[in-house]
Amino acid sequence: MAGLLSFGQADNEIQVYASPTIQHKWTIFELHSNFTSRGSKFLTDPKSARWTNETLEITHGFGKNFELGFYTFTAFSPNGDFQYLGNQIRPRVTVPQERNWPFGASLSLEFGFFRPDKFSEFNWQGELRPIIDKNLGNFYFSLNPNIDFVFTGPETGVGFAPQFKSVYTIQKVYGLGFEYYSTLGSFKRLLPLAQQEHLIGPMVDLYFHPKWEFNAGYLFGLTDNSNQRVFKLLLGRRIGK
Repeated sequence: MAGLLSFGQADNEIQVYASPTIQHKWTIFELHSNFTSRGSKFLTDPKSARWTNETLEITHGFGKNFELGFYTFTAFSPNGDFQYLGNQIRPRVTVPQERNWPFGASLSLEFGFFRPDKFSEFNWQGELRPIIDKNLGNFYFSLNPNIDFVFTGPETGVGFAPQFKSVYTIQKVYGLGFEYYSTLGSFKRLLPLAQQEHLIGPMVDLYFHPKWEFNAGYLFGLTDNSNQRVFKLLLGRRIGK
């Protein structure tokens, strides 16, 4: 989720990360599909927010605690026009289980180029994502206090965009919970509350097979500058031994 960019067209990869990296020599292919049915209340044309974002993420495990991800961002505009929006890479390292930390922890660094639409210039951007998670019985919690960077373009700066997820697992197959996403502004100046971006909504995770990943939900905007309604779907397939 592009923190410093406008939510009018920035919902490319909406995901709260878990701390474990993918197994050594395994690869996972993930398709992130997100549709904004209602955008920011500040938009003069509400229909301009109705983008369908399609992001392909390919991640490979290069060691027991290290992975490298690659993203391709695309989208369908409100009039159905297919657009290429950019690429990004993401190395990530996790704390080995042998350290016996009381919680899971990993750190990812994303970097690449992105544009909000085909009529805009590409901007270089990135993200530093600490990941802290914990299992407590059937409950799972994950916090991603993201730090966003934009290096070029009119929105150059460093922003803070924390995310959170909570799930309750039933019969080790169904996960029911919620996810929360925000963009609070830069470290130099937090935005007024009405201009901040806060979304929250119910989520479903399915664990029907260890090689498949399924996550879906519906997000509601809590402030005027948030996208007001966003449907998200993540489908993933692991390939390995």
